[in-house]
Amino acid sequence: MSGHSEFESDTGRTSSDARPPTSVLLPISLAASFAIFLYLGWMLLALGFQPRDQWFGGRSPALPLLYYLCLDGFALGLSAAYLCGLEGLGFGLLGLRFDRGWLRHIGTGLAWGAGVISASILLLLLAGAAHVAVFASRSPSHILFLVFFLGFSATFEELTFRGYALVRAADSVGPVAACLASSALFGFAHFANPQATPLSSLNTALAGVLLAIARFRSRALWMPIALHFAWNFSLGPVFSFPVSGYTFGADHLSAAAAGPPWLSGGAYGPEASVALTVVLVVAIPLLLRFPRRLLPLPSAAIQR
Repeated sequence: MSGHSEFESDTGRTSSDARPPTSVLLPISLAASFAIFLYLGWMLLALGFQPRDQWFGGRSPALPLLYYLCLDGFALGLSAAYLCGLEGLGFGLLGLRFDRGWLRHIGTGLAWGAGVISASILLLLLAGAAHVAVFASRSPSHILFLVFFLGFSATFEELTFRGYALVRAADSVGPVAACLASSALFGFAHFANPQATPLSSLNTALAGVLLAIARFRSRALWMPIALHFAWNFSLGPVFSFPVSGYTFGADHLSAAAAGPPWLSGGAYGPEASVALTVVLVVAIPLLLRFPRRLLPLPSAAIQR
């Protein structure tokens, strides 16, 4: 990584004024404390809202949207507290600036997310492991609700796993180790989902690697958020499969053919299928070839 960062340029310091961090323990401690406070806030909001599957039956569509809006607001506020309050840096350095290229990165992320899921579904169809019902039994209003819900939830998960904490951890242990640690936590966090399996958690961790690469290569959060959203939207509303074990109130889902769950994904959906594992193993090195944005990644910028 570059020794001088986007954070430094935002504070008005020149390269001659820049000094390296006094200790690698400082950025990792910031990342760890951020993660702890974010988790505590998440649990408090979950305790207050008490999210449940019945939310997605169409009776109270406002509740899940409000829940994730609150989560997004908390994650953004905590990120601002660390960036602007503790470090005296610009909030735009979180990776959500409307600068040149942000729309292109959103489009690229949408294409990658839809492409990975479409390739996985194609493998399942070729193997006779699934029957697909496109947009099965979903009204336009429900699809619109899912657009907002999946957008809000993807934003929160990216702020959590690919936001401030990931970049600060990379300052201490490097981007590869930070990526692997964040992705392992991402996979572990989904193991509590309904019908989760060890293979589904492995695939989720590999998806975390793909999302982290999108974050580091694009130098922003737009691409991983868009990739995450397109992944879930393609899997759920479009191809009518469960998304990480959740059906989101769908009456009719694509039916898995007879076969071992490791191939079809079982009740968890294609995210628990070896077909997705194969696609991710191919997709990860391909995304590593994505042209890296010239704008430096906000790292190694803690000034004292």
